[in-house]
Amino acid sequence: MNSNDPIEFSIFLSRMRNVVDEMSVTLSRAAMTPIIALAHDFSCCIYDVQARQVAVHDALPIQTSSMDLLIEETATAFGADIAPGDVMLCNDPYRGNTHVGDLVVLAPVFVDGRQLFWSCARAHQLDIGAPLPTTTTPWAANVWQEGLAVPPLKIYAAGRRRDDVLDLYLRNLRWRDLLEGDLMAQLGAVWTGSRRLEQLAADLGAERMLEHVERAIAYGRRRTASEIAAMPDGRYEAEGWMDADGAGRVNVTVKAAVEIDGDVVRVDFAGTDGQSASGFNGSRAVVEAAGRIPLLMAIDPDIPHNQGCLDAVTVAAERGSLAQASYPASTGGATTWPGDVLQDVVWRALVQAVPERVRAGTARWNNAPELYGAGGEEAEPWGLVLLNGGGGGGAAAGTDGWPLITSPAAEGGLKVASVEETELLHPLVFVEWEVEPDSMGAGEWSGGPGIRLTFRPTDDAIDLFNPSDGLDNPPHGVLGGSAGAQGGSYVTEPDGTRTFYASVYMTKLLPSQQWTSLSSGGGGYGDPLRRDAAQVAADVRDGLVTRARAEALHGVVLTAGGALDAAATSARRAALAAARPDGWDAVVPACAATETWADRTAAPEDRVVRDGATVETLLA
Repeated sequence: MNSNDPIEFSIFLSRMRNVVDEMSVTLSRAAMTPIIALAHDFSCCIYDVQARQVAVHDALPIQTSSMDLLIEETATAFGADIAPGDVMLCNDPYRGNTHVGDLVVLAPVFVDGRQLFWSCARAHQLDIGAPLPTTTTPWAANVWQEGLAVPPLKIYAAGRRRDDVLDLYLRNLRWRDLLEGDLMAQLGAVWTGSRRLEQLAADLGAERMLEHVERAIAYGRRRTASEIAAMPDGRYEAEGWMDADGAGRVNVTVKAAVEIDGDVVRVDFAGTDGQSASGFNGSRAVVEAAGRIPLLMAIDPDIPHNQGCLDAVTVAAERGSLAQASYPASTGGATTWPGDVLQDVVWRALVQAVPERVRAGTARWNNAPELYGAGGEEAEPWGLVLLNGGGGGGAAAGTDGWPLITSPAAEGGLKVASVEETELLHPLVFVEWEVEPDSMGAGEWSGGPGIRLTFRPTDDAIDLFNPSDGLDNPPHGVLGGSAGAQGGSYVTEPDGTRTFYASVYMTKLLPSQQWTSLSSGGGGYGDPLRRDAAQVAADVRDGLVTRARAEALHGVVLTAGGALDAAATSARRAALAAARPDGWDAVVPACAATETWADRTAAPEDRVVRDGATVETLLA
């Protein structure tokens, strides 16, 4: 066979995907913390020696759409001092990483004395040595306050473990045993990838394998170029708002211009507000990934995502802006704050060009609190990122949004543990975990619903950190679809009074208190009056939509028994259509929030903590 044989090429692509799949299985099964083992907050991929992405599968888009930057930094740092048996790690956002919370472990892969590939595993860490136990520090004013940033560093040199270097790294972390276990799991993943690549090279021959790599990248580029060329040329602009930056600013403006020119796309975040005095700033890796991801999701999903796809989109951002901060600004929250809203404004721009390929707004990272305590039978310290309260996905042409999408950074790639599993592993008890009626954006296709979640500690007080976005400025609707519902969270005292919190806060939760959150629903797509009336009736029966909303937004009237009243529905829809104002079907409605969920929900006796409160106030 020759390298142009389509069957051999197809087998090669499948085997490369199997390599990264096996890496992922190794990592998830060997990891010791829930954020990796259960939530799947990691990504495995293969790059060639030129730092070009070759293979990725079942990964998180924000982690894999710009890893070439870190690999280039690593290759430059070591130059000719890269040998078989080396393993490096890096988490420095100013050396090509996303943020300090994501640790990349990578190993060069050699065949016959020549380096051909990099085997890589990026995984979110439960701790990185910050002053408080979190890896997404909104209160960090600079890199020295956000935790331990590690530039490209060898932890294995020519097969020899560097115990002194590993001890220096692990000595700076909480829960050393757990995080050392996670690090060993990442090592196992990259070694698995290395072995499988060596086996594939032995089966095909190194030169044949490299020919297939070139063909795969060229194929990805050709297919992507064809998809982009079918989009209308033009410059499409949009803006959106991050609820708060954790340093006193609210409704922080993010802008994007998407320029489609033939078979290439340029994304520019010029005009975005200046960088924050907190950790809610973008890194170069995050802004590049955020500019690419919507385009990659708007093309044929059968196209292999490799460097050929990635190179079709170039991304620019002003240094010193929220999109791409300047050193030494902290980027502790970059992947989701502002990573989620950076993606969101690209989606808003892109829908103007290809509405049939683009979804409505998806819930950004909100009400997924980080919990830390030392309770349970053995009083062992523990930490958890709880994803059960994540928001809904945006609807698209032909499909409703899904619940529990959690964040555009993951696009549904994060896993949600069952409440039973979480209660078994941690001193928590869940009171409610349910879909919130009427929380999704209405449209011909409805957004995914928001989630109501309530829990309490069982033994001792816990620290609860809940950085959120997209609660005040919820997911947008498109082409006449409505936005998802706002959300928020509050703590209920034994006497029933509540303290409402806004987007970013930390508090201590006592066993006598309950924490409740409502996540935002996804945006709706298209005219709500065109939604199938029978489906609306089914939504009412299932408890997703109330009768009042069905009639007010969808024009669907039901009988007392819940059956569809076709004649009344037809009349109601005609009346609603006739009363619509001009501009009701705007492609993307655009306005910043003027009130919060707490403004509309809190009772006079409740307390409301507004965005802009200092960390000292919240910890008092």
